[in-house]
Amino acid sequence: MERRISRREFGKKLARVASGAAFLALAPSCTSTQRSLPMGQLLRNDLTDLSGTLLFDDPARQAAADDFGHIVHRSPIAVLKPGSAQDIVKLVQFANRHGLKVAPRGRAHSFFGQTQVEEGVVIDSSSLNSVRVTDSGSVEIGAGAQWSAVVTAANAYKRTPPVIVDTFLSVGGTISTGGFAVTTWNQGFQVDHVRELQVVTGDGQLVTCSDERNSDLFNAMLAGLGQCGIIVKVVMALVAAPTHVLFFKLNYEDFQTASADLALLAKEGRFNHLDGRGAAAPGGGVAYYVEGGAFYDAPKTPSEAPLLAGLRFASQTSKVMTYEEYYRREEVCTLCPTTTPKPFVYLCLPASRYVEYTSRLLADPSESAYVTPRMSAWRRSNFKRPLARVPNEEIVYRFQLSRVLPASADVPSFIALNRTLYERARDMGGTRLTSSAIPMSQADWIRHYGPAWEPFRAAKQRYDPKNVLTPGHNMFPG
Repeated sequence: MERRISRREFGKKLARVASGAAFLALAPSCTSTQRSLPMGQLLRNDLTDLSGTLLFDDPARQAAADDFGHIVHRSPIAVLKPGSAQDIVKLVQFANRHGLKVAPRGRAHSFFGQTQVEEGVVIDSSSLNSVRVTDSGSVEIGAGAQWSAVVTAANAYKRTPPVIVDTFLSVGGTISTGGFAVTTWNQGFQVDHVRELQVVTGDGQLVTCSDERNSDLFNAMLAGLGQCGIIVKVVMALVAAPTHVLFFKLNYEDFQTASADLALLAKEGRFNHLDGRGAAAPGGGVAYYVEGGAFYDAPKTPSEAPLLAGLRFASQTSKVMTYEEYYRREEVCTLCPTTTPKPFVYLCLPASRYVEYTSRLLADPSESAYVTPRMSAWRRSNFKRPLARVPNEEIVYRFQLSRVLPASADVPSFIALNRTLYERARDMGGTRLTSSAIPMSQADWIRHYGPAWEPFRAAKQRYDPKNVLTPGHNMFPG
């Protein structure tokens, strides 16, 4: 049995030590017993006053060991469903004391295990789902809220977020990855409209940050992939919501014509909503179309002719929707229930190399296998945050490879292909977006962030000095 040191005896030993190192030699007498216990038991013993729930059961752990991509599976020790930000503070402080890894998880819409953590704790943020529209023209949102709830709450005040991502995604998740959508072409990323964040830093402090307050942490959190802290609350600017949308679907016979019209529309600014997609064609192959949405307040319906002039579509359809009908049109992710591997890749390419890159990929059956491409054309001048990396040209293209594999597919070969496609894009001046299924080393991340890396690394060292947060990106290994 371990002998305890009395307060008096401890004082005598402390007086005899000649350096801080000698004092540290006494420390194992009070930690060796703790370290001999399994980490799960330590969690149970220490975190007894949570307002939320710490789950150790197999169903909760198995769910947290999977994500949208269904490729990587890392099993945590436990899953925390926090009742408040203080629960996360307590967990992260525990993680610092015991060398435990922690990762936040919203809707788990990652493709390569980025929200998972082996033998650590996953924080299920879905319980932090508050939404409150303020008198100042902002909305305060819990990190686990889905965007559908945010848009609905804002629309009740005839307001809307400037950039509405797929509404089934979580607020914390998209702010951590940047957050792009159909209005990004002229509104930038979601992170360009965040006014303030409440964050639990990697050393377990609850910190409020903005451009005026703790700005280094603020910029490290916006599109920072959860490396310096865990977002618990977001304050975002709202803008006036339209009453209606005149919505077009423009059908094209080939990918490059659709993409060229996208760039034209991004330069001229005819639409508020602008996006390009591929879909299975009725006779086989892929059909391409461009979506254009003109926002307006009834009864001032815009004229169709100026919106469509000079475009090279083969056919088109149009309809009028209320704004609520518009933002609810895709509230459910139709691919989410499937459990087949989805090694999606999101890239951002300079316009000058876009045709070269996409033509080569789409012409190669092995590179385009199982792919349904999506594309956008964006104005680079709208992107303000340092960690949201895009190519350095006036017009940049987002090129998304939504690859859904059959159960029999050789998944590692497609991951290797993703890496090849990423390197090809990178060497053309392109960047990756969000949580793509691309293996990345720290050297890759340093190259990706370029001049933004050193301030980012400094923020990591300051706010997560023991490197306990979000290991799934492999950005700060070790």
